[in-house]
Amino acid sequence: MDIKGQYEKLRELIEKYNRHYYELDDSLVDDAEYDRLMREITALEEKHPELRADDSPTQSVGGGVSPAFDGVVHDPPMLSLGNLFEPSDLNDFAARCYQAGASGSEPFSAELKFDGLAVEAVYERGELVSGSTRGNGRVGEDVTANLRAIADIPGRLKGSPVPDYISVRGEVFMKHEGFEELNRARAAAGEPLFANPRNAAAGSLRQLDASVTAGRQLSACFYGIGRISRGREVVSQKELAGYLRELGVPVSELIGFGSEDDVSMFYNKWMENRHLLGFDIDGVVVKANSFDVRERMGSTNKSPRWAAAWKFPAYEAVTQVISADFQVGRTGIVTPVANLSPVNIGGVVVKRATLHNFSEVGRLDVRIGDMVTVIRSGDVIPKITGVVHPEGPDRSGLEPVRAPSLCPACSTELVKEEIFLRCENPLCPAVKSETLRFFASKDGADLEFVGPELVARLQAAGKLNDISGFFTLTRNDLLGLERMGDKLADKIIASIEARRSMPLSVFIKALGIRNVGEHIAGLIASEVRTLDALRKADADELQAIREVGPEVAGSVTRYFSSEAGRAVVDALLNAGVRVEAEEARVIAESPILGKTIVVTGSLSRFSRKDIELEIERLGGRAAGSVSSKTDYVVAGEAAGSKLEKARSLGVNVLTEDEFIDMCGLNR
Repeated sequence: MDIKGQYEKLRELIEKYNRHYYELDDSLVDDAEYDRLMREITALEEKHPELRADDSPTQSVGGGVSPAFDGVVHDPPMLSLGNLFEPSDLNDFAARCYQAGASGSEPFSAELKFDGLAVEAVYERGELVSGSTRGNGRVGEDVTANLRAIADIPGRLKGSPVPDYISVRGEVFMKHEGFEELNRARAAAGEPLFANPRNAAAGSLRQLDASVTAGRQLSACFYGIGRISRGREVVSQKELAGYLRELGVPVSELIGFGSEDDVSMFYNKWMENRHLLGFDIDGVVVKANSFDVRERMGSTNKSPRWAAAWKFPAYEAVTQVISADFQVGRTGIVTPVANLSPVNIGGVVVKRATLHNFSEVGRLDVRIGDMVTVIRSGDVIPKITGVVHPEGPDRSGLEPVRAPSLCPACSTELVKEEIFLRCENPLCPAVKSETLRFFASKDGADLEFVGPELVARLQAAGKLNDISGFFTLTRNDLLGLERMGDKLADKIIASIEARRSMPLSVFIKALGIRNVGEHIAGLIASEVRTLDALRKADADELQAIREVGPEVAGSVTRYFSSEAGRAVVDALLNAGVRVEAEEARVIAESPILGKTIVVTGSLSRFSRKDIELEIERLGGRAAGSVSSKTDYVVAGEAAGSKLEKARSLGVNVLTEDEFIDMCGLNR
């Protein structure tokens, strides 16, 4: 895979994880894995700056805004924090602060990093008038009524002077006791359990009915301000914390001030004693104490330069491997999973852990009965990282975890592919179940209100056997399920009907073909145009498409030429699915064919994603940074450094309207 393909794949993966974490309150990976991916994409962008787009995950806050809520504009934006991982990272951060003028005996503040949902509360003349989530940093979700329902958050400020206006920023979180009580109640009611307190807090706050929020045991802690008018002048984090306490705003008592050595002691203390807190934290937030220093240091589009999160290493524990199971994924890959003697890791009882793949099993030499080190950092299935005392003589009689030769779900002979074992039986029940879940998901056809639990229930009831079955479901099929009401059934049917007609790119993506994600599906669809043409295309034709290599072309042609693939497509068409032809990616007379174009600033007639798709469709290349090789810069409102650089290099600059007119776009 070329560098751009590697970058796009990494970007799509991070955006997927962001969507699940911030919008769906469902963590797909642990913090450590997410941070690793962010470091990887950052390194790629530093080495290849032309790849970086303005909306890269490294340049934007990861959250989103649900259409179920009204939007609230944050002024100034609510930024996210950059990360520190090693003591050397803290030293580098401190050096930058000193260079900006940090001095005295307390140049830094250190605060607990609560694992919750970032919020902003706005008070006018002492009254709470607005509450919102962070959202994408610029716009959040209006949860005013929900914040009013949290006992920690005052409806009216006290003390003196009360500002005419103040926006305070902090975190809503759930303590372990409240989390356990909530999950006990959900279990008794037959409802799915929350995976962790962070998801529970986010799900409880983002309720359309504030009475639901009021019934949950939520807590809040504030640590910053957005804007303040006619209040007391504060010049440091230390003064701000004291002033917020006087106003009745909840502020953590566990906050330290001092040198970087003091910050290190604070960090080490709470890394060792976080289990005593009764709520989850995942690190320490380090800030320049002085507001003047902060002003001089400034911010990037995503993060303040004067603050950073020093992350804790993931929780670890030692326990015993009791047995091993083998799980089959959507693409047939078989993953070994260890069943463990239950162990409490950071307040969570862990019974299972992934063994990654069989190459890793061999490297670790994990055996049934071994004592192993298990790491948990918020992920659904923790990881085994090593065997305790692997040289011990008492291991000689332990049975190794051996790779199966047959699929554990359908008994088909497994095929070895590099470090993986794969079941290639398209009728494998495990593959079928995962395929159904994927098709309904946002990464597939995006059937709203159709989640994994509903898919499993429909399968169990015999109402769903393949992906075409979604389009033959009836209202009565749904109403025959437990806990299914009329309104929800109507919403599900409506969401399925809305996807009965879909563009070719969405159709390709939703089939879940190996090696084909959203980006590649779009490139293929815009080139071949129609489903009929795609079904007839050979590998050479597909490889002629930019960014489509032999591996991708082989996956696509094998799918559409196989008996199983043809059956899936025919069944969808017979169920009434209509696949719309895609517009051609390149127009022969395109004035930007082969040109490199950078888009910067705020556009009024296009979203950033839409205009980049148009550039690609017209045969241009949408780049993220300006260089001497840039042909055009399309500049919207508030265009900044990229516009200045374009002018200094003599690059042609177009307004949005000029670009639309030049390309003959109708928008």
